[in-house]
Amino acid sequence: MIKRYYNRNSEIIYPPVDTAKFGCKGYEDLFLVVQRLELVKRTSLIIEAFKRMPDKKLLIVGEGPEKKRLKKLAKNCKNVQLIGSIGEKELLDLYARCLATIYIPIDEDFGLIPVESMVAGKPCIVANEGGLKETVVDGKTGFLIEPTVKNLIRAIRDLTPEKAEKMKQDCVKRAKKFDISVFYEKFDEIVKRAIEEPKISC
Repeated sequence: MIKRYYNRNSEIIYPPVDTAKFGCKGYEDLFLVVQRLELVKRTSLIIEAFKRMPDKKLLIVGEGPEKKRLKKLAKNCKNVQLIGSIGEKELLDLYARCLATIYIPIDEDFGLIPVESMVAGKPCIVANEGGLKETVVDGKTGFLIEPTVKNLIRAIRDLTPEKAEKMKQDCVKRAKKFDISVFYEKFDEIVKRAIEEPKISC
């Protein structure tokens, strides 16, 4: 759009993550969802998948207008918990302990959750859409899937603690590219370049 209307190239600066906050405590048989409970996040699809896998545990962190409906959907599912909002310390602990995260919203422009997951050494199962294709490296730091119940079940079943742990180093390395220090460095470079560039007269 910028090229079309202003005949200028644009440069993307990704939102930053403070990677120093995150760590890894192991790989429990626990899948984590962190997001606003809205229709576009496809949380109901995730719950439907876990309803068919009573041996797999799912924790959903977040609030939103879909909460009441989702709780009803997950009723009588002992393996699915919606725990609402939690503090940062508790959230960081869940990232550190979970096996993986799941994030399959509709055409997300970026999505911090997969990056936070990766910096904790955890792969993320994500929708093969939007900005998620830029952050997650399929097969190395997570899994890009077409968001259906069947595909999600397959990805969850295929991911063992051993496989997740083998992905740890690639996950952390990838996440470091989105660290807050990188954000500040790139932002400073762009500002300096803008100051030094000759002004365009109208």
